[in-house]
Amino acid sequence: MDVYAPVLTDDEIEYADVLASSISSRKIIRFIREHTNIPVPKVLNCYKKDGMGYILMDFIEGEMLNNAWPKLSPEAKNTILTELSNYIRQMRQIPARSDNMIGSVTGGPAVDQRSMGPIKGGPFKSEEAFNDWQLDQILPGIPLSNRDMYHAMHRADHAIVFSHGDLGFHNVLVQNGHVVAIIDWESAGWMPEHWDYCKSARHISGSDDLYLALKRLYETSTFLKPYWI
Repeated sequence: MDVYAPVLTDDEIEYADVLASSISSRKIIRFIREHTNIPVPKVLNCYKKDGMGYILMDFIEGEMLNNAWPKLSPEAKNTILTELSNYIRQMRQIPARSDNMIGSVTGGPAVDQRSMGPIKGGPFKSEEAFNDWQLDQILPGIPLSNRDMYHAMHRADHAIVFSHGDLGFHNVLVQNGHVVAIIDWESAGWMPEHWDYCKSARHISGSDDLYLALKRLYETSTFLKPYWI
């Protein structure tokens, strides 16, 4: 493949604000490759064209897990879930930041993927501050007199672990009964331990089988057990 846009140097990156998202993705993928053996696409290039930033990655043959799931054999499902559990464990074993901040790989704001698009905030020095920011996003019209009630419903003592940030089954590629790639890492960073579960669950609807698969991925975690039936 001919790539006509030049690969940017680190010095050039510092002055290319328009490439911020693409450069962040490149750094995240490099970070994942250095700390885990999770299969991720290789970044070939980052460049600017017509005022937009682009990231060019190698092509990985595979099917999104949410689409492939109904067609998989029980053996293939078991293998894939075992592999995913291992990759999640590897992420959570990455040492936390020395300051235990909640935020991105690069030390920037946390990214919350929502239906209307990504929302950024922080970084945060505590989960309590993170929870306050979340409440500001989802309850802007709630009277301040009720804010304490909603705040009390949020724990602020979760472990802060490295998280993908949007680990739905649509971001897991599979082929021949194995995970071949986990993609879309732009929201990755250090987040409360429940984060990846919550972001995965929001993509599941109308499929008890997929929910049970998701539950299995986090069955050794303690943060959900009080809510499981």
